Amino acid sequence: MEVQLNLAQILEGNPIPTFVVDAQCRITHWNRACELLTGIPASETLGTVKHREAFYCHKRKLMADLIVNQTRSEDLIMVYGGKVKDCRHTRNGYEGEDFFPKLGENGRWLFFTAAPLTDAEGNISGAIETFQDITDKRTAEQELRASEARYRQLFESANDAIFLLKDGFIVDCNQKALALFNSSRDQMTGLSPLDLSPQNQADGISSEDEVRRRLALLDQNKPQFFEWRFLRKDGSRFDAEVSLNRFTINGSLYGLAIIRDISLRKKMIRTIEERQVALDEKSTYLEKVNQALKASLDHREVEKRAVEENMLVNLKRFVFPYLGELETCKLESEARAYLNIVQTNLNDIVSQFSKTIFSKYIDLTPTEVRIADLIREGKNSKEIADMLALSPSSIQWHRKNVRQKLGLTNKKINLQSYLNALSE
Repeated sequence: MEVQLNLAQILEGNPIPTFVVDAQCRITHWNRACELLTGIPASETLGTVKHREAFYCHKRKLMADLIVNQTRSEDLIMVYGGKVKDCRHTRNGYEGEDFFPKLGENGRWLFFTAAPLTDAEGNISGAIETFQDITDKRTAEQELRASEARYRQLFESANDAIFLLKDGFIVDCNQKALALFNSSRDQMTGLSPLDLSPQNQADGISSEDEVRRRLALLDQNKPQFFEWRFLRKDGSRFDAEVSLNRFTINGSLYGLAIIRDISLRKKMIRTIEERQVALDEKSTYLEKVNQALKASLDHREVEKRAVEENMLVNLKRFVFPYLGELETCKLESEARAYLNIVQTNLNDIVSQFSKTIFSKYIDLTPTEVRIADLIREGKNSKEIADMLALSPSSIQWHRKNVRQKLGLTNKKINLQSYLNALSE
């Protein structure tokens, strides 16, 4: 009797919901924790089988009943739909987890155990069953699984290749990584970044040395962003941007490498650069062609001006003087009319020519043109006077007019040198 009293005191003070049944599966103990869990006071349960309707929405035997009835292990597990198993710490006991919708407002998840009670001869005299509320734990686990599923979906659906590194080796990767490297998950797992790299990078640096340096920086928790040339299993290569960071999962350090293929971008940049070079070459060529055309046009303009100037000068030298002489001759009216027509037409032709640097020289009278030519040839005033049958004073007067028309009045400029410069 004292033993039973002590057992009742122990069970009553136990914070774990517990009930005990005897050999007839009637409740002998129903502790306070069990009352709080089920909402049924012990006074209504002792000596009854109300435990069979306290936990489930319909009346059914509990695991303690099956143990008292010495139900075979496989049959007991079958009754619970595979949700129970042999207890790890109690001989002939069982444990399991299940959802009990009858308990609480929204039901409760319970971890329950049951074990036989035996008499001095080892015969089963009853059973004890305990319950632990694991609703919060199961809810947290479900939320964690949901969160993991969401992150896994993000991981797998990312448009960049992602590698998870542990101690410098790949432990996981997403679908984009498998597609980028034309490989399977089994083939990728266990590889190091060096296994996915050529011997040397694009800048000639050793991939092995650079991988070692990058992993050392990762161990120092230094985020990195750089370009890298990768090598596929089939030997093909591609350039990529790599973002490398470190993070913690369940207390363990991992490296996260995000890889973006930039081969197409690099190809486009090279194409643009090549086209720019070609455009620069064409621009240089066109510039030289323009310069050549300009030089040719300038030369033609010079030639055109030279022809005009030569024609005008020759007209002044060899035509206009004689037309002036004809004016002094006795001509019939008809001949004089023709002379006037010739003079008018020649003046019209001369007026249509463009003005050049020789314009002042062209404005000289026929006599002044002849005198200017002789001065340019080095003749002095006396020699010119003798050649033109004029007085030296007339020659001096014409020289003065020539200097005035050429803008040389009151200027210390040698007339002969100036006229030679004009004809060059």
